[in-house]
Amino acid sequence: MKRIIFAQVLTTNGTTEFWGLYDENGNPVSVETEKDDGGVTLTIWRDVPDKERRDCGISEEEIQRTCAMFDDCGDCLLKEYCESEAKE
Repeated sequence: MKRIIFAQVLTTNGTTEFWGLYDENGNPVSVETEKDDGGVTLTIWRDVPDKERRDCGISEEEIQRTCAMFDDCGDCLLKEYCESEAKE
């Protein structure tokens, strides 16, 4: 650890949460410390944003219309886009 960002002494039971922290990749994280009679627990979790969709440049309505034009996905212009969405 190169530097101390925040220090806190836990003297009574309770929970403390910290926001505005980031992991080594710059992703936001939440940190929670909880003290009870059994000891202290430190929990760190990533703040996961809503699933980001790859933008193919057209609206969802246009995607549905394009899909409806083809009987077989193999011929559809959006085949690769749909396959990548299905994998996620």
